[in-house]
Amino acid sequence: MGIRHFNIEQMARNAISIVLLIIAGANCQAQEQVTLRRVEVTGLKRLTAQQVIDLSGLKVGDTTKRDAIDAAAQKLMDSGLFRKLGYRVSVKGDDAIVTFDVEEATRNLPIVFENFVWFTEPEIARAIRQDLPFYDGTAPEAGATADKIAAALRRLLKQKNIAAEVEFLPYVDTATGKVELLFTAKGVRIPVCSLHFPGAEAIPETDLIKAAQPLLKSDYSRKDISGFALYTLFPLYRHIGHLRAQFQQPMATVEESAPCGGGVAVTIPVDEGIVYSWAKADFSGNQVLTSDDLTAALGMNSGEIADGLKIDKAIKELRRAYGRRGYIAVRSKESLTFDDSTKQVSYRFEIAEGPRYFMGALIVNGLSPEDAESLKAKWTLGNNAVFDESYIDNFRQTPLRDFVRSLTQRLGSSFRPNIEIEMKPDHQKQTVDVIITFK
Repeated sequence: MGIRHFNIEQMARNAISIVLLIIAGANCQAQEQVTLRRVEVTGLKRLTAQQVIDLSGLKVGDTTKRDAIDAAAQKLMDSGLFRKLGYRVSVKGDDAIVTFDVEEATRNLPIVFENFVWFTEPEIARAIRQDLPFYDGTAPEAGATADKIAAALRRLLKQKNIAAEVEFLPYVDTATGKVELLFTAKGVRIPVCSLHFPGAEAIPETDLIKAAQPLLKSDYSRKDISGFALYTLFPLYRHIGHLRAQFQQPMATVEESAPCGGGVAVTIPVDEGIVYSWAKADFSGNQVLTSDDLTAALGMNSGEIADGLKIDKAIKELRRAYGRRGYIAVRSKESLTFDDSTKQVSYRFEIAEGPRYFMGALIVNGLSPEDAESLKAKWTLGNNAVFDESYIDNFRQTPLRDFVRSLTQRLGSSFRPNIEIEMKPDHQKQTVDVIITFK
């Protein structure tokens, strides 16, 4: 862990210099794997800290290593959002705080008009070019250009007697890392009155409309609707093997007639693509489990429809197969190969199995000493036994449930505890403490 600095001019010359490495509280090997407790960002002017954290992919509470933080920093630099970036890591015990020190870049960003449904894009461009003849659909993140674009939008709104404010700010798509300059009309209602999905066949348009009911009567937002299509509607296609289906950008048309006067009809074209079947899975890096073991854990059969939701569950089963054998820190990276000629998809898994973990201490909080010992007696995974991650679920389903039932009979029906079970790995000792808390 330490302090690293990235400079975009140096990157252009394919040379990233590491200015200084400092370890807070321990040496690098001792703190190779830590729990991330906080992420801080300094030097911001326009973006929020949360936007930067989301873009980095780091999550508070996750176990991480220096190379993962390096990768997060590289992802931030690759976004083009920063001219310079460095980070510091403060480590205490197994806990770490990461602080990113940034200098935001001054550059041109693509312009997105979030909800100016009353005008076409060419109309907006003509209005902007009255003040900015060089306007090409982008604008510097800083300076007067964005303010002049906002002024042109205000003129257009005034011409149509639309009482709305214009707001603009950088928008970071956390899924792609793409940064755009988002202009939004604030303070005006634009209800979504109807939805249309041209191109829908494998899933009837009526079914897509039914699934998209939350959008109806909500205010129109190009970003929100695009996100809804990606995260809610696209899984419907993945479920039936259309793994590369795509929803195009939504288009809104103002509806002046009752009962939705002033609202919009939204059209979201869909390209459903090919129905893929499962071909095979290949594995690399695995030693504890054979490729046959992992193929069996996946449970996917050659020739069956490549159900994306089933594949997601199958990938979780890979991790569970390792977790039952004590390899709770296993990591896998998936890559897909599509063969459109055979309409098949293959998966390749690069696996880092990590060390094997063993059972540490069982800790019970929130009960009397006698009841705590009674509960511990029901826990049969002994100290130093290979840690079986699935044992916790099995314990919760029967022994713990029976224990709570007997405790309720003794203490009365008012005893209704909220029970939390937490795994606390010790990455140096390679043990796992289990903490059961009654609240």
